[in-house]
Order: sequence, then C-alpha cells, then structure tokens
Amino acid sequence: VCGTVLQCASHTCEEICHSGKCGPCPRSGERTCPCGKAKANLPCTEDIPTCGDTCEKELECKIHMCSERCHTGPCGQCRQLCMKKCRCGQRSKEIPCYKEYLCETKCTRMKDCGKHQCRRKCCDKNCPSCEQECGKTLGCRNHKCSSRCHTGPCYPCPLTVPVTCNCGATKVIVPCGRDKVTRPPRCKLPCKIPPDCHHPTRIEHRCHFNRCPPCRQVCGKNHEKCSHTCPAICHSAVLTKVQQGKTKFPWEARPEVKLEQKNFECPPCLVPVPVTCLGEHETVNIPCWTARVQSCGRECKRLLPCGNHTCSLECHKVTQAISSDQAGTNCSQCEEPCEKARAKGCSHPCVLACHPDECPSCKQMIRMRCHCQLVVQYVECYKWTRAGQREKDHLKACPSQCPKMLKCGHQCTAICHPGSCPGAETCTKKMTVKCPCKFIKKEFPCHEVIKKKIVLQCDEVCKMTREKQRQSKDDKDKQKQEEDLKRQQEELEEFERKLKKPKRKPRKQRVVEEEPSFIQRFWKVGLSILVLLVAIITYLIIYAM
Repeated sequence: VCGTVLQCASHTCEEICHSGKCGPCPRSGERTCPCGKAKANLPCTEDIPTCGDTCEKELECKIHMCSERCHTGPCGQCRQLCMKKCRCGQRSKEIPCYKEYLCETKCTRMKDCGKHQCRRKCCDKNCPSCEQECGKTLGCRNHKCSSRCHTGPCYPCPLTVPVTCNCGATKVIVPCGRDKVTRPPRCKLPCKIPPDCHHPTRIEHRCHFNRCPPCRQVCGKNHEKCSHTCPAICHSAVLTKVQQGKTKFPWEARPEVKLEQKNFECPPCLVPVPVTCLGEHETVNIPCWTARVQSCGRECKRLLPCGNHTCSLECHKVTQAISSDQAGTNCSQCEEPCEKARAKGCSHPCVLACHPDECPSCKQMIRMRCHCQLVVQYVECYKWTRAGQREKDHLKACPSQCPKMLKCGHQCTAICHPGSCPGAETCTKKMTVKCPCKFIKKEFPCHEVIKKKIVLQCDEVCKMTREKQRQSKDDKDKQKQEEDLKRQQEELEEFERKLKKPKRKPRKQRVVEEEPSFIQRFWKVGLSILVLLVAIITYLIIYAM
C-alpha cells in the first residue's frame, strides 16, 4: 500500500504503490450514506450518518437484496428461504440461501484406479483421485505393493533373499520370489543332523535336505534275558508306512499312507547254548532265546513200585527217586488191570489195579429175569457162582403171584415158581354158568364145572322174554323204514321245486346316445351367414369403384 499522507492531512493513500501524485482524499467532497440513497457534503474527518431507509444492496448470493436498514459495514448472510438442489443434483430442499445443501447419497462411481468406489457424499461427478494403498500381492508372492492404488501391473519386488543349504553354511542371494524355484547350493560340509536312533553318531555323509538315510550300523544292544549283544542292523527309529483307515468299497478313495518312526525290539538271540532235558536223557545245543530246560518228548521208563510196569509219562523232572532207574513220587501210578484168573462162572474183571495179592470176591450185580419174566432181579456175582441149583431157584424167584393162565381161564394162584403151573382141577375160583338165552345165571366152583360138566336149560320165562325182544326189534325196524321213506320224499319235492324255478330275464344293454356338437347342430346357419357376408362385401366393393 502506498501509505502517503493526503492533502487533508488526516488520511493516507490506500492504493497500491504507484507513480505520480496521490489523488484527493476519498472522504472529501460530496458523499453518500452507506446504502447510497442520501447525499451530504461533510469534512473528511466526519462519518456520514445512515439514512434510515432499507439497504437494498445485493448480497453475496447475487440473487436477493439486503432487507436491513441502512448500515455501515458489510451486509450479513442471506437468510431468505429458497429451494436449492444438492451438489450431485439428485435431491432438492428449502433452506436459507447462504447455506449449501449436501445430500447423504454416496457416489457409486469408480475412481481413477478402476477398483474402488468414490463413496463421497453428494459428489458433483468430479471424483477425487484414489488415495488408498494398492495392496496387491507382488510377483514374489511374499510382499504386497505399497504404492498408491493404480491401474496396470505393479512394479517387481525390490527385495532380495538368501537361498541356503540345510546347515546354512553355503548361501546364494536371489531376488525375492526366486527362492522357491532356485536350486539350493550344494554344500560340501558333513551333515550335522543328530541321529534318531540310540547310536551317538551317524555314518558320515554330506549336508542335505529331507531325512537322513537309515542307520546301517550294528545294533550292539545287550539282550534283557541274556548277556549277548544284538548282531542285527540298527532297528531304532525305522520309517514305517501307517495306513489311515480302510476302504469298504472299491470305488472309494484310497486312504492316506503316512510314514512314522517306530522302534522295533531286537530279534531273538540265536547264540547256541547246551541244555539237558528234564529227565536227563540227552543234552543238545539250542538257540539262546529258546534255551530252557524242557521235555525231550520220550517216555520216562522208570520202574514203578509194582515192579511189573514202567512210568509211561512224557519226559519230566523226577523228585524223591531212590536211584536213577526207580520212579519218583511224581511219576505215573500203575493203572493196568489185574490179569489173574477169576472164579468159575465169573466173567467180570478184577476192580483193583495191578496188585500182588489174591483178588477180592466179585461183588458185581448180575441182572436176570425172575421165573415169571415180569420182575428184574439183581444178585451179587459171588453168591450166584457159589450157590447150588435149589439156591439159584430161590434167588431168582420174585415175591409176586404167578401171572400165567390155567386151562380154565383163571390166573395161577401160586407165588413165582419155576416149571409149569398146577392143573385146572385144583382151581377154587367161582365160575358163572348161563342158559342158552343168557337169561338164567348161576355160580359154581371152577373144578366142579369142569369135572361134572354143569349145563343150565331155558324155561318158560326165557321163551316169553325172547318173544318180546324179537317183537320189539321188528317194531323198531318198521318205524325206521317209514322215517327213511318220508325223508326221501321231502328231498324229492325240494329238488323238483328247484327245477321249476323261472329263469332270470336277460339284462337290457344300455345304449349311450352321443349328443351332437355345436358345429354339427348349427353348421347350416353359419354357412348361410357366411354367404350373406360375402355378398354384402362384394356389393360394397363394386359400389365404391
């Protein structure tokens, strides 16, 4: 600003620095009130008063005028209500003029990156550029792009990574992402992986990836049951295939097979060891893991206390034996049957085992039928063989009555006996004698009937009784014959009645009449209407021409 004191000596020049003289004081001469309606000529040191009229200056909105009274200073904000559209032009609302209306609708346009939406409220279609980080996975597949979101491919990863051998002593530097396809360098140093088995060190080999080869050293462990060492190849931490589950059907997928490390037990010790059998029959060399005193499988053959037979058991340990040939307490007992001759008539063997003394009396029970063959008798063998004929008949007899029948038809009254029964002449039982018509009955002793041949004759009463019985029988036969004839006559009448029954009339067949369709009923009317329409149309065409 110029700032030079003007001619009035009260104010300074407010113009931008310029050449030449400054102009007159802007407050000198005739001036107007703040609204410009009233004029006055006052010194520059005095302010012109307001006129009191409406200001009516154009407000900042360039649409409405100031409605306040004439005033100094700038006009206020336009507070008149008016319909305003939002910035995006989708909505409108009545608000004060000085305010800007912004709706809540978010912009769905894509930013310049082509990936993210604008999402700015009430956007005027001039979407700002995308400020987000790109975040795409680079070609190395390890890092993401840190540049601002952009179109097209990203720049390659600027980092580098080392590719080392298994022990890490040898390495090669490659760009990031190439470590997966770059072959690790070959290391010449020995492998430093500790052994999995019980050996302190592995067989020396170069540094490598994956599992070490299986240990081929001798096991060298001491067997638990003996002092011998295991001569087999190391069988600790051996890789074995383990199948997960089983398939039920052939079309199912095969289960996975995994490798697991397992420790196997040492194989049995095969060092030969001399062993004598239990019965001290022989000494042989057998493998150490089966080396135990056992039976050789032969018979013991030591002399038993009976002095006739030897022990038949399989080779076993003998205890409390007097000598090497005598049997011990745990040898078999002589169970051979006694072979001595039995008494005459006895067919049973001796119940005792082999013994030097005489055999005891045979007490086996002999089973036999009594004289009448009804009861089974049991007699001790020694009693039967030592008894005479009379005693045998007594032993064989039972206490029951003889069941045999005499010639007269009655049962024998004697107790069970051998031989034939006594004659019918001694029978004392009562016998009933009847006349020929069996009306008269009398009882006589059996032996008298047989000896005297007693016979009863019919009398007059018997004859009258026979006549009545015969007449009664004839009446019954006649009555039965009449009933049969009556029943046959009824059956014949029933049969004739069934034959004369009228036959059923034949059923009439139903005839279904088909109703004619609409076209079949009114085809003549339709045809006449069609002919009439054709005639009218033809007439109209001719008239129009």
